[in-house]
Amino acid sequence: MDIKRLVILIFLILPFISGCKKQNDSDSFSQVREAAWNSLSVQEKGTIIGEWKKAPVTDATYQGKITYAVTFNTSDEALLGPIIVYVDRSTLVVLGKGLRL
Repeated sequence: MDIKRLVILIFLILPFISGCKKQNDSDSFSQVREAAWNSLSVQEKGTIIGEWKKAPVTDATYQGKITYAVTFNTSDEALLGPIIVYVDRSTLVVLGKGLRL
């Protein structure tokens, strides 16, 4: 009977443990987004559509380095394209921005 309780307890705790890991992953991306956001000018920030804290973060290559790419959708996107900021994966330093037309 004690083994049944242990098994039930493990199954009850398991979702909470996996939930904590997902939260930590999103926290690291929030730091990446914040570094990218802080690199934008006041004018660029004024054109951002939606919540910048939910901007997509993807793996990318910038000048031969593997980086994160943070994509901010803007009101000028139809004309210029989105703002893409490249952030170093280890230091979270902004390396540059993508070319907008």
